[in-house]
Amino acid sequence: MHRISYSQFGEDIVAWNALRNATPGFYVDVGAHHPIKLSNTARMHLEGWDGINVEPRADAIELFERHRPRATNLRLAIHNELDVVTLHKFRGGRIDTVIADRARMLANSKDAVGAEDVPAMSLDRLFEEHVPAGTRVNYLSVDIEGYDREAILAFDLDRHRPDVVCIELHDFDPLALGSNPVVRHFKDAGYHPFAINIMSFTFVREDAAGRLGIHRLNRA
Repeated sequence: MHRISYSQFGEDIVAWNALRNATPGFYVDVGAHHPIKLSNTARMHLEGWDGINVEPRADAIELFERHRPRATNLRLAIHNELDVVTLHKFRGGRIDTVIADRARMLANSKDAVGAEDVPAMSLDRLFEEHVPAGTRVNYLSVDIEGYDREAILAFDLDRHRPDVVCIELHDFDPLALGSNPVVRHFKDAGYHPFAINIMSFTFVREDAAGRLGIHRLNRA
C-alpha cells in the first residue's frame, strides 16, 4: 500500500504503524525543524493530533504558528544544565547545534550563518512545564543535532512514560546495540526497540504495547 512520508527516513510511517490505535493522540516534537518538510509529526497534525513543537530558531517557530496554530509552539533549545545556550546556525536550519565543537566541524563543509543565544531547558522540565496535566504523550520525537544522547540519558523515562519515542543516534554499532548507553537507558525503563530507520531509533513501552495493538517487540 502506498504511503506518503514527510520524514527524512520514513520515521513517521514507523510511528503510524506503532500508534494506529492511539489516534488522535498527543505528540512532543523536539527539534521539530519545519511543520511539513522532514517532519516526523506532520502526518499526526494532519490527522487531528495535538502536540508541542520545540525549535530554537525564531523563523521556524513562525512557520509552526502559521501552519500548526492549535499546537503549542515553543522557541527553545534543549540542555540539561543551562537556561540559555548559544545556538550555532547554518543555512536552512536543519543542522543547527548547541555544541560548539560540532559547529566548528560542520563549518568546514556547510554554510554557517552566525550564532545567537536562545532559552533552553531539559526534557524533564519541558514535560513538567508544558505537557498539560493528565495528558498521555503518545509520541516523543527527539532530533537535536548532536545533543540527543545527553538529553535522553538525563530524561526520566520512569516518570514521564511516552508510549513511543523516536531519537536520532550517531556512531552506534548495529551488532552491539545491547551495549549502547541509550538503548540500555530505554530497556532499563521497560522500553524495547521497534525499528531503526538509518540513524533514527524508535522505542515502544512494553506496558503500552497491548493498548497500541503491538503484539511483537524486539527483546534482544
